[in-house]
Amino acid sequence: MNTRKVKWLRFSLVFLLTGCILVLLTLGCMKLSEFLHPTKYIASSENVMEIKIPYKKDGEIVEDVLKLTRGSEVEIRESKASVSLVRYENVEFEIDNQYLCDSLDECVQTDYVYPRRLINLFENKNGKLSDVTVEKGEEIEVVSVSGKDLNLDTGVVNWYKVKKNSKNYWINGYYVETSLEASNKTYSNSVVYSTYWDQYYGDGYSKDAYITQVDYKPFAQVSYENNSIISDLNVVHTNLDTLISNKSYFLELKKHTAINSICVELKGDEGYIWYESDVPSKYMSKDNEVCNYASLTKDQLSKLFKEFQDEGYYIIARLVTFKDKLFAENDVDAALTDKKGNLLLHNNSYWPSAYSRKAWMYNVDIAKEVAQCNVNEIQFDYVRFPDGTLQNSLDNSIDFKNEYNESKVAALQGFLMYAKTCLMEYEVYVAADIFAWPIVAEDDQDIGQFLPAMASVVDVISPMPYLDHFSKGSMGIEDPTTKPEETLTQFSLITKRQLDKIQSTCIYRTWIQGYSCSSEDIKKQIQGINNAGFEGYMIWYGNGYPSDLSRVEDGFVSSKIEES
Repeated sequence: MNTRKVKWLRFSLVFLLTGCILVLLTLGCMKLSEFLHPTKYIASSENVMEIKIPYKKDGEIVEDVLKLTRGSEVEIRESKASVSLVRYENVEFEIDNQYLCDSLDECVQTDYVYPRRLINLFENKNGKLSDVTVEKGEEIEVVSVSGKDLNLDTGVVNWYKVKKNSKNYWINGYYVETSLEASNKTYSNSVVYSTYWDQYYGDGYSKDAYITQVDYKPFAQVSYENNSIISDLNVVHTNLDTLISNKSYFLELKKHTAINSICVELKGDEGYIWYESDVPSKYMSKDNEVCNYASLTKDQLSKLFKEFQDEGYYIIARLVTFKDKLFAENDVDAALTDKKGNLLLHNNSYWPSAYSRKAWMYNVDIAKEVAQCNVNEIQFDYVRFPDGTLQNSLDNSIDFKNEYNESKVAALQGFLMYAKTCLMEYEVYVAADIFAWPIVAEDDQDIGQFLPAMASVVDVISPMPYLDHFSKGSMGIEDPTTKPEETLTQFSLITKRQLDKIQSTCIYRTWIQGYSCSSEDIKKQIQGINNAGFEGYMIWYGNGYPSDLSRVEDGFVSSKIEES
């Protein structure tokens, strides 16, 4: 055999054997490491466990707080009878062995869960609500729970399979705790509220409506990898027809203004849906009119929004919720009526009841459909009961369809909680509009909108402090319509004080008045928002026609607060 070939074969054989040995040694070391320092998972009754780690600073003992979500992986460095020394992200600390498990499945196991407020059980995961409710602190038997349903970013178990009255249901982990003590924990001590409505509904009404029936534990903050939430969004509103027919105008708007987001109305005041939705036929008769004026198919809508996203726009879908003549006419049992069952005509419209779970599911199913059409955020508008019904409530002439004896505030919070949990699967953010006056008055103005209750749930809260909605003297301002900067500053500071008293991480992104304003007026409103320490704004100019917007677009300036 050729000498050169022999040398080459020997070299190849040595190289191969060396490679095999290195691989075996590496695998051996890995297995040895796993054997010496096995992985465990954090188990806790709380979604997030706080570990205090003492250290010396300037001769004094101080503490760092390390936050571990349920299911976090830790490496065992040394195991003792009752505690173990573990490492997490290069930090070593001791932890009681009761908080360590061998698998994700093991760390989420529990025999019972306890709701933090009245809720309806789900018939299936992320689906239809049942008529069966559970009360705050009620012990609910858990049939099964999987580690696959654990959100490792928040420590929340998304779903528990539970049993009530010998029948199986599902319950979302955002609503419950794994101990009675945790479910009864108070998060409302700092919530400030007016007792104004006690004079009409009786002593103690406000506390029951705003505090007792409401859950103030904030939803765990979420951030989606492919859909980052932005605090300094500068938004214009328009309707779908206007966006389609003036696409080039809106695509160009970002290039010469600070606008970086468009809010598009997809479901309007009367209940019409402006794209071809599959949802109405599941809830209404086949000859319903809901999509009679639809402009696009779902595929076409997705392509349109994708085109804007590719140009750097953040897309918000606005859905009018509980002002819906078409839904109310189709299902009187889920609508506001008089005691004889006749639909209540209020503010020239019929209204679904915000207490109705069918109305909840209808609107959330539309939101789920829209969420799959290249939308970043779902904004629910008219999340409220009709205003001006006090006398009808006092003389008992309205049937609100309040099946579960809830306060209006609790009902609206319940709807937003349901929407938030259902829409997480689609990785879109949830926003809610709110009238300005309930915020100033620090109550719900008898329409169910109470800022702390709503802000504890949603990702974005969007008040509507339009200048011409304030009477003279409001917030100590002689004439708010002539003081745009001062009005938005004072209003935003009032909102900030209330948000600071709860633990919510929601973004404050307020509407500002575009109509009847000059570009300078708009700039001053934006400056007012900045003065209070906030970024972002939403321009309301009706249907958002380019002929209107172009008149004031010099006012569409940046809202970002530069770091000093």
